[in-house]
Amino acid sequence: MLKIILTGALGNDATVKEVGSKKAINFNVAVTMDHKDSNGKKVEKTEWVKAVIWKYEGRSTKIADYLKKGRKVLIEGIPDSEAYKSKDDEIRSSLHVVVKELEFID
Repeated sequence: MLKIILTGALGNDATVKEVGSKKAINFNVAVTMDHKDSNGKKVEKTEWVKAVIWKYEGRSTKIADYLKKGRKVLIEGIPDSEAYKSKDDEIRSSLHVVVKELEFID
């Protein structure tokens, strides 16, 4: 099994979208990592990770009410990718996390 654990801040309020008989709660998480460059200077880099929580069979989407921009979260989930066509007609892929566990850390 491949699992991802990350912490970061939400970049937007979560949205709920119906997909067939399921509901998807979508949000983005900014994950900031740092390292030292060859001169010993600290360098920060922020990666944006798309996250989705699937709800089905009448399960509540109430958690979306608490997933607001700026909230700090720890999420654990399974990586997934999807292909899409860009505006310039190129096929690209996007990595996202299917969230299995979520904890608020702020």
